[in-house]
Amino acid sequence: MVIILNGSVGCGKTSVAWELQQKFDKAVMLDGDYIGAVHPFKIYDEKRIEYLYDTIMNLVNFHKSNGYNDFVINYVFEASHSLTSLVNRLQNEGETVCCYRITCSAEEQKKRIAARNTIQVEWELKRCLELNAIQEQAAKTGFIGKKIVTDNLTVQQAADRIWHDLNYCECDSSRLEA
Repeated sequence: MVIILNGSVGCGKTSVAWELQQKFDKAVMLDGDYIGAVHPFKIYDEKRIEYLYDTIMNLVNFHKSNGYNDFVINYVFEASHSLTSLVNRLQNEGETVCCYRITCSAEEQKKRIAARNTIQVEWELKRCLELNAIQEQAAKTGFIGKKIVTDNLTVQQAADRIWHDLNYCECDSSRLEA
C-alpha cells in the first residue's frame, strides 16, 4: 500500500507521514522534498519533477525487493495531473494508492512554520499562502487528495484519522493493523 500526503508548506505532512509510517509493521517514509533536493532547483521544472517521480519509483522498487511493501510519500502536488502522474506510475507497478491533502488554517500554518525556526522562515511564510491558494483552486478542478484539516489535531490524531479512513476508502486495507 502507498499513502500519499499532499499539502502546502508547514501544514504538517512530514510529521504526519512519520507517524503513519509507525502504524505499519514494516514501512518506508519517502519525503519528496528531500528526495528531490537537487541543485540547481527550479520549482516549475517538469524535467525535475519527472526525475523526482522516477527516483521515487526506483526507491519503491528497491525497498520492495528488500521486503518493504508499504510506503508513505509526502510531497507538494499543485495540480491533479502532477499527482496523477505519480499515482499512475505506482498503480502500473501494482500498488494500491490512497491520497490525502493535509491542510490547516493560515494562522496555524504560520505558527508551525515559525516554530521550525529555519533560515527560510520568511520565504516559507510567503510560499505557504501562495500554495494554499494554488491547492484550493486545484482541488476545485481535480483530485489532489482527500482533505484532512489538522487544526486542533495532534500529529497522532491526524495520522489516526487517516489510518481509520483507510479502512473505509477504496484502498486495499488488508495490510493495516487493527
